[in-house]
Amino acid sequence: MTDVTLILPDQSAIPCHKVVLMAASPFFETMFQSGLKEGAEQNIKLDFADSDIIKILVEFIYSGDIELSAENIKALVAGSEFLCCEHLKAHCEEYLVDTVGLSNCISFYQLSKVFNLKLLIKTAFDFILSKFKEFKGIADFDKLTEDELVEVVSCDRLNAENEDVVFEAVVHWVNADPDAREEVFPRIAPLIRFPFCSQTALTDNI
Repeated sequence: MTDVTLILPDQSAIPCHKVVLMAASPFFETMFQSGLKEGAEQNIKLDFADSDIIKILVEFIYSGDIELSAENIKALVAGSEFLCCEHLKAHCEEYLVDTVGLSNCISFYQLSKVFNLKLLIKTAFDFILSKFKEFKGIADFDKLTEDELVEVVSCDRLNAENEDVVFEAVVHWVNADPDAREEVFPRIAPLIRFPFCSQTALTDNI
């Protein structure tokens, strides 16, 4: 009794029911009720994600069950956004919040801003602040944008023994891509509270 077939990027096909897809996803509801040509076709090509992710999403639409993992979570967040499945997006956000750590806090923070995951934005940012003194152990620290680095080092809740750590972190970030970032340093340097640096750091390093 299926009345539509989803064609995936690998050319595999999933027979589906329009009413089921529409009930779960405003994306499909709009497609099938808008009167557009795509909504009237028997075969619907989908290429917003790879085939495996789309299959997981369709399985979720039918069963309500989904297995989230570190390997698929980012693609599923993007897929839930594309399909306008807010309940799945919220479920993914809960998973991300519960798994924030040194290895992913930067990537999760950047992901959360792309998809407006407000709870994850706060959780990941607070984690970065709390672990800042371990900045060399934070994966992807060098991948922070200029604006993100400014946001972090200018926050009064930054957890650092003194401003030596902040100076070292900024220099470390600049040296990761000196050709592009040397001109950025003068814009970030005023945010470093140099009076709170140690005398040794001021004399020997800074």
